[in-house]
Amino acid sequence: MATPTDATSACQTNTILKEFKEFDDTKAGVKGLVDCGIEKIPEFFIQPQELLPKSSEVAPPSLQVPIIDLEAIHKDADSYKQIVQELKQASESWGFFQLVNHNVPKALLDEVIKGIKEFNEGNKDVKEKLYSRDIKKKVSFASNLNLYQMSAANWRDTLNCLFDDSLDPTDIPLVCRDAFMKYRENLLPVAETLYELLSVALGLPSDHIRGMNCAKTQIFVAHYYPPCPEPQLTMGTSTHTDPSFVTFLLQDSLGGLQILHDDHWVDVTPIPGALVVNIGDLLQLASNDKFKSTKHRVLASTRGPRISLATFLVPAFDKKKPFGPIKELLSDKNPPLYKEVLATDYLKSYVSKGLNSSALSYFKL
Repeated sequence: MATPTDATSACQTNTILKEFKEFDDTKAGVKGLVDCGIEKIPEFFIQPQELLPKSSEVAPPSLQVPIIDLEAIHKDADSYKQIVQELKQASESWGFFQLVNHNVPKALLDEVIKGIKEFNEGNKDVKEKLYSRDIKKKVSFASNLNLYQMSAANWRDTLNCLFDDSLDPTDIPLVCRDAFMKYRENLLPVAETLYELLSVALGLPSDHIRGMNCAKTQIFVAHYYPPCPEPQLTMGTSTHTDPSFVTFLLQDSLGGLQILHDDHWVDVTPIPGALVVNIGDLLQLASNDKFKSTKHRVLASTRGPRISLATFLVPAFDKKKPFGPIKELLSDKNPPLYKEVLATDYLKSYVSKGLNSSALSYFKL
């Protein structure tokens, strides 16, 4: 028999879902709220107190995310080994690092940020036509992709582009199409280099990860974080890990990204021209927990807009080829910690769970 508490909880849930739908139906996103001149955020953006940042958890400024410099990668064997060792340490203990001297021109990075800004601040009809929560769509725009699985919404809007063999580039909004295509063209060789280094860091042949086709599909997730009138009550992006093999993040100069390291939240301070790289859930799974997929979040701010582009590199969505711990890393002393999973099934689990818990736990043996 339902109790009064159950009835109250159900009523609150229905109210939140109704507010979510009303917001969703505007197809204007968070920026639409800001454009209306709101001074207080809607209640459904207010995060539970336990999920909001606490000053006691912030790391001292001396604690910095590792920087991996690729400038000397082809200089000599010792330089190569040094880069591999630094990458190994960063991937094992941090799960995050900033990549510099990667050969993607800074002018192109700036062009990408500009294109995302112009899309979000430009023609509203273009955004409305793209507005969708269907993860099968190659190009879509939405505010909070998994809105209906969240206890509270995040203060951001997102343009998604799924690059695979069937994407029609003309589906990408014109204001950022050329920049996105050029950026992808320049980023893929960097990913190939990174996969080589990660393979060697795991004690595998240099072409091992590349042979797993773990960059076959790229998902561009372009976030736009408008200025927030009450940033202390909400989040730009809630605490989460990434459903990728590896993620490359291009961020603007505003900052706000934090990662969880040794129970402290560490700022990922923007470095001009750098790309932030993090180990995704699928690489933690493939490495059998050798490398670490780290929790991270983005703070809301009165400043803005903050703009970023996350590129999720994932295996091909092959319905017949499961993905699991790399067999060459396994032994009697290091048995598999995860069962094999299709990349599509992992992504579905990730989207359905909401941001605040890891989908990796679903596939533990």
